[in-house]
Amino acid sequence: MSIRRTVKSSLRNRLAAVTMVGAVTTGVGLMAASPASAASDSSIALAAKSAGLSGCRGVPTSTWVAIALAESGGNPSARLATSIEDSRGLWQINTWAHPWTKGINLYDTHANAAAAKKVCSMQGPTAWSTYSNGAYLKYLGRGHAAG
Repeated sequence: MSIRRTVKSSLRNRLAAVTMVGAVTTGVGLMAASPASAASDSSIALAAKSAGLSGCRGVPTSTWVAIALAESGGNPSARLATSIEDSRGLWQINTWAHPWTKGINLYDTHANAAAAKKVCSMQGPTAWSTYSNGAYLKYLGRGHAAG
């Protein structure tokens, strides 16, 4: 009976771990930002405006805020590292796809916004999967409120 309990406990622990991982990840596999680590929506909007990202390829500030929220959960320290990418910061700039980012602190909100502006200038907003697949739409209300 103790073996059976151990197997059940082990399975229960694994299920709890999977559930916990699911609770702290977003649709793109990033850790969700905790309130202490999340940038405010208005600070994301300010960074987008300061970097000239707002209006890039006709995309307004509200949409750039929504893209950042969909990409990183608003966490400037977000990182998605897999076998095919190493994406960092609010707008999840992929350092492998954009080697010119070497030496740039992509965890800095304003530096990340400036890098996002460059990516937008080169590729447009479709460089972000959350724009292409519409995931950013969930955050558009917050983007409009942030301004």
